[in-house]
Amino acid sequence: MTKAVLLTIFFLLLIVAYPARSEDAPKVHKKVQQALSWQLPENKCVFPKAPGKRKQVTDDMGSTHTEWDVDTYTLQRYQRKENRWKKCVERYKTSLGKEFETLKASAQYGLTQPQADKILGNMKLIQQVMMSESGLPENSTAQTD
Repeated sequence: MTKAVLLTIFFLLLIVAYPARSEDAPKVHKKVQQALSWQLPENKCVFPKAPGKRKQVTDDMGSTHTEWDVDTYTLQRYQRKENRWKKCVERYKTSLGKEFETLKASAQYGLTQPQADKILGNMKLIQQVMMSESGLPENSTAQTD
């Protein structure tokens, strides 16, 4: 009987001394790990500040149009800045589209439900940014004209 007790204690100590190796634990693929640690990159596109005030003017015929209280040169500079901003936002959205495809492709390596939920949440965030005009998530699209 003492041999059985000693043998049991020996095996218990052996199990405690050598826990399950990390090789036995399920491995997460490198691309899945990248998808799980993904964060929305900063949008560095800055919306240009309007050069003056614009107002709605109604002429004698009853039609309404917008007038600016600045000269033509300043208005054209503002329009160029606005076009640069639009191109910047377009480049940002294009890069997000590529990252969306990368996140989507990570599913081919097998995901657990919590991993899939996190990746789908990231993909939803990208879709919100892609659908917004400003290239910002819905909750931070506060712009002033």
